[in-house]
Amino acid sequence: MKKSKVSLKIAIFLFTVGMILGTVFIFGMGYWNSNVTREECIEVKTHFLSYKEIKQQRRFNRIKQFAVDCTNGERYFIDGVSINAEVSQMLSQLSEKQPITLLIHPNSNTIVEFSTKSISILEFNDTMKKLRTENTAFLFLGIFMYICMVVGLYYIVLHYVQKRKYKKNSAY
Repeated sequence: MKKSKVSLKIAIFLFTVGMILGTVFIFGMGYWNSNVTREECIEVKTHFLSYKEIKQQRRFNRIKQFAVDCTNGERYFIDGVSINAEVSQMLSQLSEKQPITLLIHPNSNTIVEFSTKSISILEFNDTMKKLRTENTAFLFLGIFMYICMVVGLYYIVLHYVQKRKYKKNSAY
């Protein structure tokens, strides 16, 4: 009898991780980065206090997101896909207590439009396009994880089929 090359532990791991991450990547990111209209967004008129660069843990030169603190006591986030040198420079030029207008994504507390009376730091259409692109990438990653789950399930079933055949053959 030919024995499977993949152990049961690895198959269970593939199945579990594939199911969890596939669900998060497809449904979670699909919800947080969902396509919304300008009317569905929450408009916030407040004053700018400060911002902080939040870097990725393993990539020190890559900014994950900006956290923007406002006088209303809230902290809003600019997603990493929307960050470029121009946005970074404009944020650094803002003065404390400067009036700002924000459009906030209703599902993720992400800033999709950021403007002052004189300049627009983030444009709604550009941000939504970038979030859609990011969402598509996570969709493909989620599909890949579901494929891993199916492969894991295949090897789990194969393991039990082989085990059953072995017991049946050894009974004779």
